[in-house]
Amino acid sequence: MLAIGIIGTMGSGKGTISDYLVKHYGFYRVVMGNIVRMLARRNKIEINRKNLQDFAKKRRKEYGEDYFIDLTIAKAKKSKKNLILVDGVRTLRDAVKLKEQLGAKILMADAKPEIRFERMKKRRRKGFAKTIEEFKFYEKNEPGYNELAKTLKYVDYKINNDGTKEDVYKNIDKLIKSIKK
Repeated sequence: MLAIGIIGTMGSGKGTISDYLVKHYGFYRVVMGNIVRMLARRNKIEINRKNLQDFAKKRRKEYGEDYFIDLTIAKAKKSKKNLILVDGVRTLRDAVKLKEQLGAKILMADAKPEIRFERMKKRRRKGFAKTIEEFKFYEKNEPGYNELAKTLKYVDYKINNDGTKEDVYKNIDKLIKSIKK
């Protein structure tokens, strides 16, 4: 089995990379954020970034730090496929458990802040930063920022996504070739 966990900065192209792995390589994808959103909806919580962060924090406090990653791994193990993709790895503990239980390779997506800002701006999400300075400030002060920095030591591969989609697709193809060797 080949398992990959994707982490990355806001607007780094995690979704683009994930979509490509599913479409072109047949990975079975489990999106951690979808599990959080599903549980939040069941609890009649309005879906927005702040509410989801608060909900996830509360659940982790009530049920343990591993609550969401355990649900994610259980869902991944139910798949009949040999290619598993966990999209949205957030914490150091998530990365460690993925490596321990699925033998996952952790993939980091990143791009220059200016490029990520422009991508995020195009999404037109409510409450998004209006300037690059505001974007950088928000990112540094987001609850998961420090956790992402701690998780970097568990990253096996990094994909720089400063270029076009075609560039990132070529980088993914090279990466998959090297992993499968």
